[in-house]
Amino acid sequence: MFLQLYVAATSRWRELTSKDETDRGDSPVPTVIMWIGIALVAVGLITWVGLYIAKIANTAPAAPTAPVIPAP
Repeated sequence: MFLQLYVAATSRWRELTSKDETDRGDSPVPTVIMWIGIALVAVGLITWVGLYIAKIANTAPAAPTAPVIPAP
């Protein structure tokens, strides 16, 4: 039983580390974690742009008041 386990583990290890299997597209970081990071960066960027535009809008001069028409 242990011999079968050893042979299976050794053959799988050799398959994974062979030169034919080096470019499988596997990543040490799962795809879900990468997408969560991208989403957090996007939310942060949108928040920063919104605050930047709000700051610019707050420094804009006020609209002139409407002229007062005297009553006859």
